[in-house]
Amino acid sequence: MFWSLGSGIFQLTAYQCITLWLMANGYVPTITVAENPVWFFALLLMIPMWSAFHFYWVHRLLHHRFLYRRVHSLHHRNIDIGPWSGLSMHPIEHLLYFSTLCIHWVVASHPIHLYFHVVFEGPGAAMTHTGYEELLIKDKRSLKLGTFYHQLHHRFFNCNYGNQEMPLDRWLGTFHDGSAEAGARFRS
Repeated sequence: MFWSLGSGIFQLTAYQCITLWLMANGYVPTITVAENPVWFFALLLMIPMWSAFHFYWVHRLLHHRFLYRRVHSLHHRNIDIGPWSGLSMHPIEHLLYFSTLCIHWVVASHPIHLYFHVVFEGPGAAMTHTGYEELLIKDKRSLKLGTFYHQLHHRFFNCNYGNQEMPLDRWLGTFHDGSAEAGARFRS
């Protein structure tokens, strides 16, 4: 809870405030729904893909020996993950993780896009660390949380760096499905 609230929420809020200030003062490109409705709605679909792309590469960087020992190992203390472990990170990791929001500094967007992105990154991290695979509503699978996917990362460390919105782990050979065959492949 200390790292999630003390550093995580503080930095997420700082990125949000800086970005809103940049938007309000005309330092970054902005759009409105009326000016460009196609781009406005397309960007809402693209933010999760950008976030997944950014997360994969930042996460791979954090597993470099130097950064892992000094920074990312704090997050990996959570082997049995739970919601508080989602943002339980070193301040440098928060800085890198939330830098995904800097896309709004160069790509024309609207404050609604920023708010969507902030919710995707903040509470989204808790969702992937819930300890549950899916959210069931009336006994129907309603939302894939991907916890088992990420739980395997916390267990084996060298797999499943990304998330399920973008299959970079599958494409780049770092996907682990929990099977004995995948375990043998990663051990070799």
